[in-house]
Amino acid sequence: MATPLSSKSRKILIAAGLTLTVILIYRMVKKKKDKKRKLTVVSDEGYETAEDILFPKKKFMRLG
Repeated sequence: MATPLSSKSRKILIAAGLTLTVILIYRMVKKKKDKKRKLTVVSDEGYETAEDILFPKKKFMRLG
């Protein structure tokens, strides 16, 4: 038979779950805002300029 969680353990689990939920919501909102900003810049610039030219992916460090 499994032992029930103590009150302290239960509070820690609830706090960890709430923290994780807040972090996920924050990241989703930030991603949505960044996407909206990029689309605004691309539409202001014109459709002939690709998004990868305006916002290049930074995979490698530049030497120099």
